[in-house]
Amino acid sequence: MFKKIYLILLVLAAASLLISACPKFGPSFSRTTPGQGEVANGEEIYFTGIDQNGNHIRYTGGPNFGGMMMGAYLTCASCHGPDAHGGLHVMHLQVMDAPPIYYDALIEMKAEDTGTTPQPGGYILQDFRMEVVEGKDVGGETLDTDMPRWQMSDQDLAAVFAFLKTITK
Repeated sequence: MFKKIYLILLVLAAASLLISACPKFGPSFSRTTPGQGEVANGEEIYFTGIDQNGNHIRYTGGPNFGGMMMGAYLTCASCHGPDAHGGLHVMHLQVMDAPPIYYDALIEMKAEDTGTTPQPGGYILQDFRMEVVEGKDVGGETLDTDMPRWQMSDQDLAAVFAFLKTITK
């Protein structure tokens, strides 16, 4: 009985990983054509974790999912989904609750963290850097260890931020 439950959980975890990391299985989302500037570069980084020079963007921390198992590599879409709307999902038998990171959601999260009213344009690149690179929310609190600390260039960070601004509710 235990083996059957374990096998079912393993299959569900694998299916969840595919759904959260592969745009073709996720919600309808239009990807731009590669080579269309900063937004296209940010989109490729978001979905592949690879910069415009073809290098994997390194990170520390993040979910313990066995590392480079069968060539797998963590991406933003792995946790936050193809539409950046986040949500509860299972990754290698670990339950994760990734927040939405499309631009309007980032503005709302900043307002919550700082106890202010959400303002248009109220979330800036420096706020994004604090979370993505430094692992701290805009209120200065350390983020959960499931959030990797990405080691990316200023150009790549700005590109991902520009891409997230194109995603709506």
